[in-house]
Amino acid sequence: MGSMFLEYRDPMVGIIILFATIFVISFVNYWWGAYKSKEEKAGIEDFIKRFEIVSDESEFKSLLKDKTIPLESLVLLAHGYAKSGNFEKAIGLYLLALDRTKHREEKKYILSELGKTYFNAGFLRRSCEIFLDSLKLHPRNEESLKYLSVSYEKLKEYDRAIEVLDSLEELGAKVTKQRDYLTVLSIKYDYKLSDKEKLKKMIKMIDKAPFVERKVFEFWQITRAEVDIELFETFNHKRLLDLLWMSDPDWFDISTCKAPLLKEISSAKGLLNEKIEHYEYFELEVLSKLSSVGYEKAGLNFEYICDDCKSSFPVHSHRCPNCQAIASEHIEPVLSKSSYQDSVSFQ
Repeated sequence: MGSMFLEYRDPMVGIIILFATIFVISFVNYWWGAYKSKEEKAGIEDFIKRFEIVSDESEFKSLLKDKTIPLESLVLLAHGYAKSGNFEKAIGLYLLALDRTKHREEKKYILSELGKTYFNAGFLRRSCEIFLDSLKLHPRNEESLKYLSVSYEKLKEYDRAIEVLDSLEELGAKVTKQRDYLTVLSIKYDYKLSDKEKLKKMIKMIDKAPFVERKVFEFWQITRAEVDIELFETFNHKRLLDLLWMSDPDWFDISTCKAPLLKEISSAKGLLNEKIEHYEYFELEVLSKLSSVGYEKAGLNFEYICDDCKSSFPVHSHRCPNCQAIASEHIEPVLSKSSYQDSVSFQ
């Protein structure tokens, strides 16, 4: 009986079967790759048709038709247009570059930049569409996921924004601060909650997310609610420097508080005659000295500098407008000529 299966014990048979298996697997893998490549190309073409920009400038049209221009130059030119605020031309160039490129990494980069261009132009819904299309082609594109979350946040679709953060977290990104920030925003804009309930929920978050202190103070200020002095004394007042300087004394008189920085601000505003030995900020000391001799033509402006990207802004934002980092801005006071009422609140 054993002699009947002798031929199947021949090593050559095993080798033939092995090579045949490898050939079949390679063949299937090749055709699967070709199919996916064709599908991706069709997706890109459909994408370009949906977002194509038509320009009336003949010079720009001729530029788009000139295929001798390198891809790198197109992308660089598009980036320059986007930086200067000429979003229509930037979008047209990004779409042209997307149509020309064959490499997956280049497509990934261009799609992200195109989405960010629409985002910066203020077309948030369209930017969401582009980032979603980008993720269909490249599901692990962290840049697209990040900006998709921010776009949903700007549209006040906080549940969707948090869902995107879940995907980012799966890729290893640290999203705790972003999640806390979105939670605070969802509380603030929840029409089902009363002001008292909103404030209570936000205060509970301060221990794990200290940047919420500013949100709480802003909420007190906007609603003109009574400030919890005991809680307020525990805040990091440097984060509130601009708000405290501009606060309305008829609503909240900071000169009655014991914190050193609040006394400095009160002295600089002429609300306190108490002598202060040490000032945290040189600008407050100068204003205090000027106030003591009756000079009232000096004031403070504020500059907001992101600790992550080092960009500077004239207006405070909880999320950096440049790099989208949360609670990354520190406040720098700047001496200026007083040209407005100091008792203006941020509302």
